[in-house]
Amino acid sequence: MALHGQGLALPPAPGQTVADVVSRIGCLQLDPVSAVARSPLLVLAARMRAGATEKALHRAAYKERVLFDYWAHEASLCHIGDLALHHWQMKRWLKMPRYRPYADFLKRNKDFADDLVAEIAELGPLQAKAIEERDVTHWKHGHWTPDVNWRQTIARLLDVLWLTGRIGVHSRDGLTRKWHVLEECLPPGALDAVAELSDHEATRLAMRRALRMLGVAKVGHIRKHFVRNRYPHLEELLDKEPDIEPVTVDGTKGTWFALAESLSAAADLEPARRTIALSPFDNLIADRQRTAELFDFDHRLEIYVPPKKRIWGYYVLPILHGERFIARADLKVEDGRLRVLSLHREPGRPAKTAERKALQQLARWRGAALELGADEAVQVAV
Repeated sequence: MALHGQGLALPPAPGQTVADVVSRIGCLQLDPVSAVARSPLLVLAARMRAGATEKALHRAAYKERVLFDYWAHEASLCHIGDLALHHWQMKRWLKMPRYRPYADFLKRNKDFADDLVAEIAELGPLQAKAIEERDVTHWKHGHWTPDVNWRQTIARLLDVLWLTGRIGVHSRDGLTRKWHVLEECLPPGALDAVAELSDHEATRLAMRRALRMLGVAKVGHIRKHFVRNRYPHLEELLDKEPDIEPVTVDGTKGTWFALAESLSAAADLEPARRTIALSPFDNLIADRQRTAELFDFDHRLEIYVPPKKRIWGYYVLPILHGERFIARADLKVEDGRLRVLSLHREPGRPAKTAERKALQQLARWRGAALELGADEAVQVAV
């Protein structure tokens, strides 16, 4: 059920578009690391027969406007069909206690923020570096650096204006965002037509979306999926929805939940039969605790771990075979080759043919030759 919910159980249906995939899974997490390819493209490539390209992604987001930048479980490209849910969050964001430092920061710089939005509306789309420095109350909380300076302050202010729905990402120059007022970053008239949701309505909508994506889930799994920590009435509504049923999952503790329609269809679901390498940020494994519970797979991200302390590697892609994760590979594309820097097989699941198939598929998609190290370099995970 989990794999079918994510479109990873069966071979991709022909004719799927970028928008189709994002509509199904809710969002594409954005991350600048591209040792193999940017994460959004890896997520798409795992679910599409063709079309998982930078050009197609850019067209969907910044030409057709069926995707837009906002915060889901992380900074993401979201589907326009979920605009009402994200717009609800934009309106309540500064009222949340955890974001009080941002509210205070915006209040101290209210005049400048209003002038900046007016400037962006007149001159946009603008990059941050094009905004002229002026006297402001600096951001002092530090993000990645303790420096207190104009660059840090304008970055935080743009983020606050973005998260509160006053501006959006209109386009990109490479990875650099170009800002405009939000209505210019969406399809014409989209903001005027958006439904205003109450907290209960938003929770219900997000909860049902998450359950369809997850198949089965505990309360904590729902909270961490799709629109992370944006379910203010979750337990109350789970008990009230007549078509959401509590279930048990063999080999796990606690109560899980599923939509009645998903449970009715479960008996007819085909066993998963994909063999695929997944982005380390794939939606299926974004919640590490759930990944461990459901798949007995310890998914870790070690990009920010010092090299000598890494267990698995810098950019490690889990390899899914059927309904099990059988291995993980530290990969890098360079000089026309997909280099396997290390390969770690899961205990009791040595499947050389399957892991090679996944890596060859990935290499073909990247137009690269597969460079697989000698067997001596392959380690069994412990």
